[in-house]
Amino acid sequence: MVIMYDSVLTEPPSSVHCFRDVTLYVQVFLNKDNILKCPKGTRTMYWNWIKSYGAHDYIKELLTYEEEEYGIFISNKGDIDFNILNEGNYGDLINIIKQRLIL
Repeated sequence: MVIMYDSVLTEPPSSVHCFRDVTLYVQVFLNKDNILKCPKGTRTMYWNWIKSYGAHDYIKELLTYEEEEYGIFISNKGDIDFNILNEGNYGDLINIIKQRLIL
């Protein structure tokens, strides 16, 4: 199972640094792969964006919204409802992911 994130979670007002912290935790401590999902035609833009902030280290792949992958999708319309990721809630997101993986 993989953890997929909506690309908007890397954009302001979200914190790209908190995004990196979540993906680091998921890969290192939960042994799950991270995938970033983005609109068609924006893969290169998002890759360059997260790479410029050093947030690409734990991203295995970038997929478009149309491409299918089995896993947990984190988005405002996803399996885990999150639309902003910041210093105040990224710890909560890690805990929610851990709970979902246990169930």
